Amino acid sequence: MKNSRDITLIVVFAVLDLVLMVLIAQVPQLITGIFGITYVFTIFYAISSSIALLMYEGRRWRRFTQSLLFSLIALFLVAAWTPITAIAFPLSYFILDVIFNSVYGFFKEKNKLIWWAILSQVVYWIISPLWLLLFTSFSFSFQAVLTNWFIPIFSVMLPIMIIEAVAGGYIGYKIYRRVEKLA
Repeated sequence: MKNSRDITLIVVFAVLDLVLMVLIAQVPQLITGIFGITYVFTIFYAISSSIALLMYEGRRWRRFTQSLLFSLIALFLVAAWTPITAIAFPLSYFILDVIFNSVYGFFKEKNKLIWWAILSQVVYWIISPLWLLLFTSFSFSFQAVLTNWFIPIFSVMLPIMIIEAVAGGYIGYKIYRRVEKLA
């Protein structure tokens, strides 16, 4: 029964991430034309991701599999999604999956899952841009990517992303607790 529940959760959260990306990330960028404005909406992704991580209850490879499914769907359906992001996105969740699912039992035992959810989101939103920088520099010169994309956008957006990751992890934890009580 757990396997079918996990498969359902993986598919549902992958589709939810796709809907969030199309409606919340792509639309503002298309309307304003400002590259990087999508990072203002980090909180929605952080909420979704923290709920998913908590619902998987520390079981390995669920969140990574969800990110692979999402990347494949987005690669074929969303014009702005490139093979570079399709590689960087799952790699970030691979690292997150390995690190945070290894310590899930410790946080659950100490009744500190709220900190686990918050820390997982903060770590993800710090390492994800670094993977994008690395993989984007394979297509363009590292200097051009650093000066035209990474420094201007992330020097401004990284503090906002961290604050929203903290808030998203907290809200995601609270939503998870409500869903847990209903179940």
